Amino acid sequence: MNPKAKQKLPFEQDTGDSVANRILGTYPQRQDGLFMQRIKIFGGRINWAQWRRIAQLAASYTPSSELHVTTRQSIELHDIEGRNVPVIQRGLSEVALVLFGAGGDSLRNITVCSGCDCDTEAVDIYPLARYVGQYLLSRSNILDLPRKFKISFSGCSKACAKPWLNDLGFIAQREGLFRVIGAGSLGAKPAPGSELYKDLAAKYVVPLCIGAIEFFEQYGDRENRRRARFRHVRERLGEPSFRTELDKWFNNAKARRSWPEVSTTSTNKNIKLLWRLQLPDGNIKAEQAIRLADAAEPKGAELRINFEHGIELYGKKTVELPKTLAAFENNPIVIACPGSTTCPRAVTSTKPIADSIRKILEDCYHTEVRVNISGCPNNCAQSSASGIGLVGTLRKQNGKATQCYRLFTGGGNGRNNQLATETRILNIQDIPSTIKELVKSQEK
Repeated sequence: MNPKAKQKLPFEQDTGDSVANRILGTYPQRQDGLFMQRIKIFGGRINWAQWRRIAQLAASYTPSSELHVTTRQSIELHDIEGRNVPVIQRGLSEVALVLFGAGGDSLRNITVCSGCDCDTEAVDIYPLARYVGQYLLSRSNILDLPRKFKISFSGCSKACAKPWLNDLGFIAQREGLFRVIGAGSLGAKPAPGSELYKDLAAKYVVPLCIGAIEFFEQYGDRENRRRARFRHVRERLGEPSFRTELDKWFNNAKARRSWPEVSTTSTNKNIKLLWRLQLPDGNIKAEQAIRLADAAEPKGAELRINFEHGIELYGKKTVELPKTLAAFENNPIVIACPGSTTCPRAVTSTKPIADSIRKILEDCYHTEVRVNISGCPNNCAQSSASGIGLVGTLRKQNGKATQCYRLFTGGGNGRNNQLATETRILNIQDIPSTIKELVKSQEK
């Protein structure tokens, strides 16, 4: 074989909805012949060359769509014609952007709180998270799990990385130890994780991840996808047996070698948060993304994606942004999945609802309010764990299927084990006034 010949990406061999495509983060949209491409951004940290390439590809191949940042620190491109998917994938690979594990039954993007290295109350756990990611991704079985597996790292007790919604969530403590939360997930029937370890040493984070994934491989249900997550293993075995079994697999992994000491570094006081931009529904136009790079890159600023459809700039020097971009800083935090605009599973259109809520919140906005909107019971916007959440559903009214939303309140946003409680079902026209009343009641 000619070593210089171009290697075909999996998508180039099958333009349908296949396992290989999903592992690469490529999913069919509601519209025939169009696809969504998800791009893993490890820990939400992306360099400017990568950011520019994504924007350039979007401008060339999806000019009618925006870049979409997700609640797991990834980026999605929508409305891609099938023939253009391999072109986009090659363009992304040229700037070392990772696609493997962006979807499918694999280790998904490992998330890390965005400002842990410059927060005086936190420790910088990004290097440890990177070490974990590199170790796990080198394993041959990591792309063929019973179901997706999610890991998060929080740099302090605020638990910004939402550990209770992950298969494994690590919360850094000052003593160089980690509190470990595990076996949680959302979906149609959500369940928060539970505390698995109180004081895990940093050097044992990797063997715990290895043991947990091997345990999951052995006990995960490969027949019923609705009962295939790690937390379903916990539910099936029961809490005591689950913990005992996890300990066994963890100890087996620890015993295989001498694990090196791993230090969690102190914060970097040389950089600070310069801008936090709340993108409407997580979307930013390609030309705006390029203007952001033009303004921030010359000043040495770093770009990071957070967990709430926002992007953040960190650095030493002041960065002046164009007015259209600076205006994002004052947006209320309204988190919405793409809904029925592109997603085949969605039953409601989330964008009009998000726009109406954003508008009414402008008068009573404060930083603690979050409204999460999911277009179907799968809870992609984490609605059933949020302070105020909406989950799309259909109800018959006057003999017709009508879009409505289930209202949830009181959740801890994945920072604790508090799920939201469903209170009622709202017609679309009643949503703005209801949300406004809820927000005002929270301000009292």
